[in-house]
Amino acid sequence: MKRLDRLIFLAVAPAILLVWTVLVGIDTLSGLLNELDEIGIGDYDIGRVVQYIALTVPRRAYNMFSTAAIVGALMGLGALAASSELTALQAAGASRARIALSAVQAAAILLAGALLLGEYVGPRTDRMAADLIAQAKAKGIAFSGSGLWLRDGQAVWNARRIVVTGPGQVELWEVSRYAFDDQARLVDVIKGERASYRGDRFEITGLSRDQLGDSGIESATLERIELPTLLDPGLIEAHTVRPRQQATADLWQTIRYARINQLDALAFESAFWYRVFYPLVCLALAFAAVPFAFGQQRSGGAARRLMLGMVIGISFFFAHRTLINLAEAQRQGLLLVNLLPPLLLVAASAWWLKRPAR
Repeated sequence: MKRLDRLIFLAVAPAILLVWTVLVGIDTLSGLLNELDEIGIGDYDIGRVVQYIALTVPRRAYNMFSTAAIVGALMGLGALAASSELTALQAAGASRARIALSAVQAAAILLAGALLLGEYVGPRTDRMAADLIAQAKAKGIAFSGSGLWLRDGQAVWNARRIVVTGPGQVELWEVSRYAFDDQARLVDVIKGERASYRGDRFEITGLSRDQLGDSGIESATLERIELPTLLDPGLIEAHTVRPRQQATADLWQTIRYARINQLDALAFESAFWYRVFYPLVCLALAFAAVPFAFGQQRSGGAARRLMLGMVIGISFFFAHRTLINLAEAQRQGLLLVNLLPPLLLVAASAWWLKRPAR
C-alpha cells in the first residue's frame, strides 16, 4: 500500500501546506494592521512593528494548523474525488478506512513541523517579541533569562513568573524587590513567594526582608507586607507571554511550582491540557474531512469544499473553546473537555466510514 500512501500524500500534503500558508498570511496581516495603531508609542516605529509581527509568525502557524489540517485534507481528497481517483482506489481494493489512514498520515507528517514551531521556536520568539515591544513602548520593563524586570520609581522588581488572572489583576511569582536611595545605594531587599496587585500597591506574601544601613543589615521573615507601587498592571499584562503561548514543559514546571506553594495555576493547567491534546485535535479534524470528501465525489467544487472545511473547523473550535471555558469556570474537568471532543469526532467519522456506500 506504499503507492496508495504516496498518492494520498501528494494530494493532501500540498493542499494542507497551501491552506496553512494562506491562513497564517491572513492572521499575520491582521496582526500587522492591529499593530499599526500602536506606532508612535515610545520608540515603537514601523521597523519594530514588522520585526514584532515576524517574531509572532511561528506561534500563529502553530495555532492555525488545526484548521489547515481539515481544510487541506478536504481540498486534497476532494480533488481526487472530483477526478474519480477515489473511486478507482476503492475499485482496486482500498477501503475508505485505509484511504482515511493515509490522509491522517500525511497530516501527521506536517504536524511534526507545527509542533516544532509551537513547542520550541514559538515560545522563544514570543519571548523575544515581548522583550522587543517592552523596550520600545515602555522604558523600565525588560525580560531576561531570570524573568521579568520592572522599574518602579527608585525600586526594581524581578519576577520569575507572571500570572494575569483578569483585567488589572496581576500576580508576580518568585518575586524580588530591590530598593535604592537617592545616591543609588541598595537599602532594601525583599524576596517573596508572590506579589499580588491591589489597587495602587502590591501585597507580598511569604517573604524575607533585608534592610541595609550604615550600622549593618536587619533581616526579618514576614507572612505578608503591602508596598505602594507606581507600576501599571495593564502595562505588565500587555507585555506578558500568555500561558497559551508557552511550551508544554514550561507550563508543567509552573504548575508544579504552584502546587508546591499552594498557588492558583488554573490558567496554566488549562493551557497545559490544551497543548497536550492539540496533536490529537489536529489529526481528528484531518480524519473528519475524509467522509465529506467521499460525499463530494459527484458534487465536487473547490469553493464548496473550502467553505465546508472552514465551517467544520470553525464550528469545532468554538464548541471546543466553549467547553473549555465552562470547565475553567467550574474549575474541574479540564482533561475531559480537551480529550473527549476530538475522540467523539473520530468516533463519528469512523462510524460514517463504516456505513455501506450508497
